[in-house]
Amino acid sequence: MSKKQSRMGKRGWLTALLGAYILLQFLWWASLLVRQQRQIFELNNATDEKLNQAIRMIIGEGLVFFGLLSLGFIIIWRSIKREMEQAQKERHFLLAVTHELKTPIAGSQIAIDSLKKHEWDTQTKNLLLDDAQAGLTRLEQRVENILQNNRLISGKEMTKVLFEPEEIVTHVMQRHQVGPYQERVIELRNEIFEAFEIEGDADALALAWGNLLENALKYSPSNEPVIIAIAQTDDGLSVIFDDGGNGIPNDQRQNVLRKFERLKDSETSGTGLGLYLADQILKMHKGKLRIESNERGGSRIATWIPKST
Repeated sequence: MSKKQSRMGKRGWLTALLGAYILLQFLWWASLLVRQQRQIFELNNATDEKLNQAIRMIIGEGLVFFGLLSLGFIIIWRSIKREMEQAQKERHFLLAVTHELKTPIAGSQIAIDSLKKHEWDTQTKNLLLDDAQAGLTRLEQRVENILQNNRLISGKEMTKVLFEPEEIVTHVMQRHQVGPYQERVIELRNEIFEAFEIEGDADALALAWGNLLENALKYSPSNEPVIIAIAQTDDGLSVIFDDGGNGIPNDQRQNVLRKFERLKDSETSGTGLGLYLADQILKMHKGKLRIESNERGGSRIATWIPKST
């Protein structure tokens, strides 16, 4: 457990103890007040009806105060609990980022060291260069994810330019057909048959589509092709990623779109930012991201953005 989590845990228990003490003191003072009212009414020879009326008023007001006080402590407790859960997610994220950054750096370093220390034939040199390039590409993707997450937090506006979506999608494919994915089949089904431009942040969309393609490659077997379908619609652009993996269960489809969240029981490493950022970038463009199942039993992630954002 981190120091931050430990502090929040202590603060939570302190709040709970303080709340319990205040509530017990409140009940004790309410009991004393009722007893005092009874004695006053007895000294004044008041009727039982007036006494009962006064007691009912005290109990009614006390219950309202007790309810509001209890509600306040429940809200505070839930807030502390959410902070603890968020701190746990951030801790896992930092550990995942450390792994995700170290792995490509180490792979690229090994490839470069091998090229420097040994004389290799042309084929082996090309393989080592491909490994180094793959590591740098993966590292670049991770850094871009972190930077984009910081842009979202700071509320920076996107840069709008006109661009051809086929070029962006083709570039995304080329970037990911290296290293462990260089033998993977990525099939592009282009249904744009004329010059077509769309306005938006090309770099952000390239990151979003790159994350979706990487997920499709990562979570599907090597013998299954990943299909990318790009099409011009009446009111915008559709880009769909179709893989042959195990798919995303219905009850987890909204959860995986949240920051730092990943598929339950997943054995594949990750930061929990890929789908979240893709969804947020699509929303920045007033678009949509929808997770479905395909005929192969895998995932079909459909994205759409309007012509003008």
